Amino acid sequence: MTKNGMAEPKRTFRGAASEPRRGRPGSAKPRRKLAVNLSVDAELLAVAKQMKLNLSSTLEAALHKLTEEERIRRWRAENKHVVDSYNAYIERNGILGEELVDLDEPTV
Repeated sequence: MTKNGMAEPKRTFRGAASEPRRGRPGSAKPRRKLAVNLSVDAELLAVAKQMKLNLSSTLEAALHKLTEEERIRRWRAENKHVVDSYNAYIERNGILGEELVDLDEPTV
């Protein structure tokens, strides 16, 4: 037993102000970056520099978009047979409770 009669010693709440903050809640931890060599069309690079575009962030955004699109395309290709099978099942058997709801009429 401790002085205050509780079995465990007094501890501060993890989110207490005494602890250092680790960034905003939900913010992503900065990732490690690598230096890379690229070949880029000289005229395109000149225009990008003239427009003061940040090449690193532009490339990262483009790669993020392209990789996400590729992940989606691959998932759809790998799971097409499952989706097609499920859709065929629904076509044959209908949706549970379908007779209770008019799916063609929009709700207000």
